[in-house]
Amino acid sequence: MNPKSARTLVIAAAVLVVLGLVVGSPAAGLLCFGLAVLLAVAPAAFGRGAMRVAGIVALAAGLGLGAATYPDYAKHMEAYRAKARN
Repeated sequence: MNPKSARTLVIAAAVLVVLGLVVGSPAAGLLCFGLAVLLAVAPAAFGRGAMRVAGIVALAAGLGLGAATYPDYAKHMEAYRAKARN
């Protein structure tokens, strides 16, 4: 993999992880974490050296934070569904 491409994907994934932490909505946070995971897969699988490690870190952060955010997301969406029915 081109080192510039791997670096760009890792930086974009890191920005999305930070954005997911900052944003107030659980749905938006989960979306950001999911996109970060998608962007981090290629550097984690095909990167070299430090970019592979950074990709694995971004991948693990996105997966972990996404898993931690999912219960809040489910509760938020249940409240939204209840409100939309009425």
